[in-house]
Amino acid sequence: MRAAASRGSIFQNNETAGLPKAVALAGLLALTACQSEPMGGPLSLEVDASSPVAALQRVNAAGARCWIRSGDRRFHGLHMIPELDTAVGRPRLLIMRTDKRQGLPLLVIEASGPPTRIVTYGPLAASATGARVNADIMRWSGGRDGC
Repeated sequence: MRAAASRGSIFQNNETAGLPKAVALAGLLALTACQSEPMGGPLSLEVDASSPVAALQRVNAAGARCWIRSGDRRFHGLHMIPELDTAVGRPRLLIMRTDKRQGLPLLVIEASGPPTRIVTYGPLAASATGARVNADIMRWSGGRDGC
């Protein structure tokens, strides 16, 4: 009996009692480190622009240059359709698959106002590419032009 009691106390000492927690924490940290880019989400941003169309014209020009024509692998196989002339007053940019000219867009960038507000939504918005798009839109809406 003494041997069994003695052996049980070895596994229950203070040095090893926290071992499962430490292993779980190390595993969690390892998984977190694997995610190198932030995930996106819908954007809702009030911008300083004279009109919703003016706000999206800026995003359209920079997006065509920095996303679609840049050769960035994240935007490979995608194209952008500007719908800036709308009767309902909500101009938008649609990001679509190049091989599917019809169907639902992967990302919608829409502006409304006053005050002028840009929103993004669609399946691509929740990805790392969506995070990049949101960061670019915030930067371009703040007056910077670079990719």
